Amino acid sequence: MDEAALVSLNEDPDFFTNLGDGVWLMDNHRWAFYIWEEFRAESENKRFSLVHADYHWDGNNDFHEKSDEVEKLLSVGRAELLEFVRISALIQYDSFIAPAVIRGLFDEVHFYCKQDDGSDVGLDEPLLLKYGCTQRIHQDAGVLSAQEFSAPLIFDLCLDLFNRSDMTYEGDIWPDKEIDAFLETVMPLIKRARLITISLSFGCSGTVEDTRRLASMIIPRIMSARR
Repeated sequence: MDEAALVSLNEDPDFFTNLGDGVWLMDNHRWAFYIWEEFRAESENKRFSLVHADYHWDGNNDFHEKSDEVEKLLSVGRAELLEFVRISALIQYDSFIAPAVIRGLFDEVHFYCKQDDGSDVGLDEPLLLKYGCTQRIHQDAGVLSAQEFSAPLIFDLCLDLFNRSDMTYEGDIWPDKEIDAFLETVMPLIKRARLITISLSFGCSGTVEDTRRLASMIIPRIMSARR
């Protein structure tokens, strides 16, 4: 996707695309769950480590105490998965990590998030214990980047990480030098990850123009590092 395409992106909850070199771009973050499962189906590895870098924790478990829905989630096959995610009310932009844990996708989840409004931090411990997953909360990107992982890495990034405002379509975007510094710090993760999923998250990542500018600034740098 060239710069002209990036600066003309529009909000589209059904948009996701393969950029090549193991990098996928979407608007609604829910599609990360589908992309992860598709990647697992084609991979020799069946469990992974996840780094989730985002303003929001996105740790909601909408399957909690819904045993019938959990059974459906566990039984859905590859052929039906796309439509399952498309119509599911339980896999949303803030609740796509928990169903991946339920399906046994991750050994561990590492969170680097800025949300501090009193929301629950990360994933519920009972969920993690039940499905054999651990989590770590990171405040320092350098410590995260130096982390040793127990399984092959998936790196998940939301562009709203770089917006300090939690108001919809309002931007308080990090200065370019801070964005550059973060990307440089986590570049070892970007290079070693087996898969990278990136969410535009129009509405959360500032104004429409903020989101487009972030995309045109960050995505080419990630793609360059992957080649």
